[in-house]
Amino acid sequence: MTTKSTTATPKYRPTPPRLVQVKKVTDTSPHLRRITFHSPTLHNYPVDCAGAHLKVFLPLAHQTQPELPVLGEKGPQWPAADVRPIVRTYSVRAVRPELGEIDIEFALHDHSGPAVNFARHAKVDDWIGITNPGGPETMLPAATYSYLVGDPSSLPAIAALLETLPASAQGHAIIRVDTPQDVLNLVKPAGVELSWVIGGTEKTDEVVTQFCTLDLPMEEATFWLAGEDRMVVQLRRYLRREKSCDRQQLYAVPYWREGLNEEDYHHKRHEVMDNIDD
Repeated sequence: MTTKSTTATPKYRPTPPRLVQVKKVTDTSPHLRRITFHSPTLHNYPVDCAGAHLKVFLPLAHQTQPELPVLGEKGPQWPAADVRPIVRTYSVRAVRPELGEIDIEFALHDHSGPAVNFARHAKVDDWIGITNPGGPETMLPAATYSYLVGDPSSLPAIAALLETLPASAQGHAIIRVDTPQDVLNLVKPAGVELSWVIGGTEKTDEVVTQFCTLDLPMEEATFWLAGEDRMVVQLRRYLRREKSCDRQQLYAVPYWREGLNEEDYHHKRHEVMDNIDD
């Protein structure tokens, strides 16, 4: 099987971030809120980016619009600290450039945080900034079998990726959600099984055990793992050490770590990603 490495050159070149406004707010489950943003600047937004990550720039408490960085010759030039926006990472759920729209889904956690608070109180015409999609050239390389594992933070990306799979695709997706009411009727090929694990991070071992009991056709498979740090690291370690999974078959990215916000976890996250064989 030939796949493209998830460490390949990014598909999308850097472009200045864009200001977008809330157009519609929809709750897809008790803990997942889809916000549709719109802007005339989205007419040329990349279309083939389902599940790709993007940066979200949130305004400070005294602002109605975030002060966005600008691209200079040496990279982004950030505003002064007192107006620098809050930055978080999310996934592209869907994009409709012909309508100037993009959907981003926010997991509504019990705890407070800038992005969760924004999503919880979002109303029509609120402003944020977004970047172009980032990540590897191919989020889910073509393969006969596709295996995806995630949690509430990566559910939007998994849902988007499942929709892009060909009708002939086979495989399995395992997703942890907080409550039975958070289980969604996802669009997917008939040959891809879908399993839900209900509960919080105390269910991590159950997710890992379910995955490790699967009969994996390693030569014909690609793997996409994202979510809480401990879950991703355990699954990645199993695939690399026990199943001899080639790194070109594997996308394994921890989105968060329990007890840490994104700023505190940023450097630790990259350490985890850079040490794929740990």
